[in-house]
Amino acid sequence: KDFVNIPEDMDMKQLAYDLTMDTVEVEDVEYLADRFDHMVVGVIEDIEPHPNADKLRVCKVDIGDGEIKDIVCGINLEKGMRVAVSCPGAIVRWHGEGEPVEIKKSKLRGVASYGMICASDEIGLGDLFPASQEAEILDLSAFDVPAGTTLADALDLNDVLLEIDNKSMTNRSVGTLWHRP
Repeated sequence: KDFVNIPEDMDMKQLAYDLTMDTVEVEDVEYLADRFDHMVVGVIEDIEPHPNADKLRVCKVDIGDGEIKDIVCGINLEKGMRVAVSCPGAIVRWHGEGEPVEIKKSKLRGVASYGMICASDEIGLGDLFPASQEAEILDLSAFDVPAGTTLADALDLNDVLLEIDNKSMTNRSVGTLWHRP
């Protein structure tokens, strides 16, 4: 976007094909927003102690459209905080490690939890939002977006990544330009 004006309605798969046929081999096309399916910005409306765990809280979270959901989470949260919420169907990595898992409605120590309030490492954003402490929840309060905004929209991550094999560029012979008199 900084160097080339690509029309919004351009078919990225067609662009990848055209680049492969004309210049470089495009190995993959990834729609970055797909990484954040079922993830929204939530606003913490209230925080209650968990009845069965000292280090857990039950958060009342607005996830948009007036929906307030109970989500069990850790203790480093504040009322009014904007957070990344992985709703059922989202794919995350627990504490940023191990194999990806799908979020489902569940019970944590006997309390129903709709989804998961996430740390940046759990949703692949650790490089953009490095945590200052372990298991630190991603604070999105600086982003002035309403509850329920998709995470990709809130963070302007609606982009397309083209994975290019540059071997075809570096191994090409360099042509000579000449002019006939």
